[in-house]
Amino acid sequence: MLPDVDAWLPNTVIQQCADEADTKFPLETGGTFMGWWSSPDTAVVAAMIGPGPGALHERFRFQPDQQWQLEQIAAHYEYSGRRETYLGDWHSHPGASCGALSWTDRGVLRRVIATPEARCALPVIMILWGSSGTWQLTAWRAQTVPRVVLWDKLHLDPVQIRAF
Repeated sequence: MLPDVDAWLPNTVIQQCADEADTKFPLETGGTFMGWWSSPDTAVVAAMIGPGPGALHERFRFQPDQQWQLEQIAAHYEYSGRRETYLGDWHSHPGASCGALSWTDRGVLRRVIATPEARCALPVIMILWGSSGTWQLTAWRAQTVPRVVLWDKLHLDPVQIRAF
């Protein structure tokens, strides 16, 4: 398994996520993170891309405007000189008392890992949980581990968020 994982996250990006969650509360919302890996176990987040104008926000479900997000990811990648890439996703769990991943969240991670175009074999997922003014952030890095029987196992490494 991989070592402990850190994610350096600017306070401005954390605030953007909280502001987005506040505007949609009590519905779910989310987005993606752009940045780079400074080492195999340290992600640096540079920016957040929001849900997009056509996103679906429901009480227990969020579906981003995928086409819009893909366009924004490509534009950010080019603007950054092809340095900042897609690191993973974040979304809110309004009213939740912890940042546990749902089965849907785990399925999304499997799809990201299995999608070559994502170029993200080790995606980071962050859950913003709680409510307005009291949001907490919990994160993991996912990987699939081959098994002899059945399908690959999804392994989740906790991510220590380092705000700056």
